[in-house]
Amino acid sequence: MNRLISLIFLLQLLITGTTNAGISSDTTTVIILSVNDMHAKIDNFPKFKALADDIRKQYGHVLVVSAGDIFTGNPVVDQYPDKGFPMIDLMNTTGFSIGTIGNHEFDYGQDILMKRIRQADFPLISANITSETPGDLHLSPYKILTLGNGLKIAFVGAIQTNPVGLPDSHPSKLKGLTFTDGVSKISEFRNLRDSCNILVCLTHLGFENDVLLAGRFGEADLILGGHSHTIVTNPAEYNGVLVMQAGSGLKNVAKITLRLSDGKVVSKKAETLSVVNYPRTDTTVLKMVERFNDNKELNRVIGIALRDITENDELGSLVTDGMCSLEAVEVAFQNNGGLRIDKLPQGNITIKDIYKLDPFGNEIVLLKLSIPEIKSLILCSFNRDKQIDLQASGLTYTVVTDTLGNGIDVSILLPDGNAPDPDRIFAVGLSSYIASSYDFKHEDPGKSLYTTTAQALINYITTTKEIDYSGIRRTFVENQK
Repeated sequence: MNRLISLIFLLQLLITGTTNAGISSDTTTVIILSVNDMHAKIDNFPKFKALADDIRKQYGHVLVVSAGDIFTGNPVVDQYPDKGFPMIDLMNTTGFSIGTIGNHEFDYGQDILMKRIRQADFPLISANITSETPGDLHLSPYKILTLGNGLKIAFVGAIQTNPVGLPDSHPSKLKGLTFTDGVSKISEFRNLRDSCNILVCLTHLGFENDVLLAGRFGEADLILGGHSHTIVTNPAEYNGVLVMQAGSGLKNVAKITLRLSDGKVVSKKAETLSVVNYPRTDTTVLKMVERFNDNKELNRVIGIALRDITENDELGSLVTDGMCSLEAVEVAFQNNGGLRIDKLPQGNITIKDIYKLDPFGNEIVLLKLSIPEIKSLILCSFNRDKQIDLQASGLTYTVVTDTLGNGIDVSILLPDGNAPDPDRIFAVGLSSYIASSYDFKHEDPGKSLYTTTAQALINYITTTKEIDYSGIRRTFVENQK
């Protein structure tokens, strides 16, 4: 009987491919669970913890990693008294092994980011961020983790940079830091290949840049990425490098299965697992999430949406109307990237809803702008991606494009349908992000109104009580004939 049990156990080992110590002395399976762009979505952590633990029970060597953008997107985390604390607390409890820095890690400011790094039980890395000031934010470019059986896994990290050489974050949050191109910087770490059994690029560059990196850095075994929120449904190798990403919001996790023989990778497999549909929940983590979600102020009702408020036109009109409700503001603009939900549903509106829509805490900056300066702002925004980027209050506008889709002119109408006096100067409210990031012609440097776009909207809805933005549209595009 004992012999039969032993044979059955041996058969199970062959099927599952591993034990807690690996298949044998010369063959090992390593599992990496990679998530990216979680954006403070703590509600999925109970299922994720259960999933990770179940995989740990099956395999001996399991690492959990983050490819950036831990923060921003859930008021429970973003407005927590110690901003960001709940996410790191949950990541520690889940047993993360390592993470890379994403652009939204800077949203709370560098001081808070450093506090969260100190809170983490795991390292956060990035190769293309350097600090100009001793004692400020200093990150290791890479980290080598050693498994219990002596295998070494090297992770090298990088953050995306935009055309002006900065991550997509508020410039004021990036002062004192220098950023270099992530693809080029990671390519400098080829020597890591000689120091490890597995070489992983843990990036926040976007999927297209990850593929580009694979073409230049064939020494890597894997690129686990983020930033573009890509769900890779058909994992593939590029230049022999497996590239993977798992969407966003902790809805999915990328499971990477690596098999090594005599310390060398002999096979790589990637698959996407659903977190939200996982059948089991970790009760300890569930209680943690429930405790964080128990916030009476965030759940306070401030108004009612008579109909669903959807997409950028309606949501942007609402936000800019909130800005224009300030006595000093005649015209207001908000960029589409600052609108972080697709819909404000019909029914009660809570403070939490507003911070989901507008989580960044950007102050309103007031500028005195002429009509040509307003047109310069609109064209600057449009020509970034050849599409409407700024929603408006206090006017409507139409961008005129050439045959290539470039914005070449703007026509502006006031709410009464008349064209504005060409010599008139308007008091224009912009988020501090737009005021500091958009390269348009203007003389007035602007001044802060010392209130945020979100707070202005909360006050506006609290006063208005019932709102209806169904069908509202204030921005248009017209092709030149």
